[in-house]
Amino acid sequence: MIKVNENKKSSVKLIKHYIKDLSFDNPQSINENNLENNNNNNLSQNMSFIHSSYENSFFSVVIKFACECSSKQNGNKLFVLELDYFGFFKIIDDNKHSQTELTKKGVKLILPFVKSVIKDVSNKGGRTTISIEDVHLDIIKDKKSKSI
Repeated sequence: MIKVNENKKSSVKLIKHYIKDLSFDNPQSINENNLENNNNNNLSQNMSFIHSSYENSFFSVVIKFACECSSKQNGNKLFVLELDYFGFFKIIDDNKHSQTELTKKGVKLILPFVKSVIKDVSNKGGRTTISIEDVHLDIIKDKKSKSI
């Protein structure tokens, strides 16, 4: 029998996570903030990850998210959202892990918090709610990490 809801034992433990930096700008005038502008828009999103290694089997990942929304009608910016979200982790097994592997595991653990912050801030800051569905972690490749 296959247990669908069984959690696999993770090799990484989330120790601490928090918003490191958050910026939201809604430059619209009261006349521009209307359904016609807000529902007819161009949305540009970018997400990147920064891995840092620490002593004694600890590491961190910062998810950097940026989003810009502009009106298709007049090209004016509707809002700009930038978020840096920090996660601090401990490797809890004795296996060797690549930086890529650790980054993916860290991102998976803190991504639900990032999604929640982005959805909540965009919903309360304007009429367009940003919802991040799937993040393809296969794009994460080994890069030089910062050791602390």
